[in-house]
Amino acid sequence: MGREAGHLAFGIGAACHYPMIIIPEMFNKTEVTFDRILRLVISSMIKRKILGISYGVAIISEGVFHFMTDDEITSSGIHFTFDDHGHPELGNVSKAHIFNELLQKKTKELKLNVKSRPVEIGYEVRCVQPIAFDMLYCALMGIGVKHLFDQGLTSCMVVSGPNGDITPLYLKDVEDENGKVKPRLVNMDGQKSKMVFEDSLQYIEPADYEAARKYVPDPENYDFRKILNW
Repeated sequence: MGREAGHLAFGIGAACHYPMIIIPEMFNKTEVTFDRILRLVISSMIKRKILGISYGVAIISEGVFHFMTDDEITSSGIHFTFDDHGHPELGNVSKAHIFNELLQKKTKELKLNVKSRPVEIGYEVRCVQPIAFDMLYCALMGIGVKHLFDQGLTSCMVVSGPNGDITPLYLKDVEDENGKVKPRLVNMDGQKSKMVFEDSLQYIEPADYEAARKYVPDPENYDFRKILNW
């Protein structure tokens, strides 16, 4: 899964057709900042207002924090505790409440009449009842252990491919030059990512500028692609 990766937020947002999904990988041409994240959410809010829709959801991956500088995090005005190395202890605060507090402050400045409420999606995602796919997958993992053991293989992980084929995976095959395993990030160049971000989300584009001026004086500042420098 990886805290730095946006797979969960991307998958949940895409499956539920959320109008705004924010993951760290989408900031592939600019820095991750609170200001950009807030403008992306507000872009979606304004677009929904233009469409006459008075509700919506924005899902933001925890991973965005891991691509921010410590200065960016502490400059948010949110009170943090710090570890022995001087880094903000993100585990002690609700990320959803941080974004909601900053968002409410921003919408108040813009006089944008939108109420927002924070929802923190945590470990409960891992506690849902298993479905048939999960049970089959776990069975393959168990059978795979015996399968690889009978071949005399050890010190490896069991991998089940798309066709159910069992293969070994060794740490040396996925670690970097420092011996650390880097998380597999969402591929922003993949067809699925492009379809979701370009065709499924709702946000301000140049064609919306005139209608958006009813809500903000500078709609180009909330243009999805300009915010991300796409």
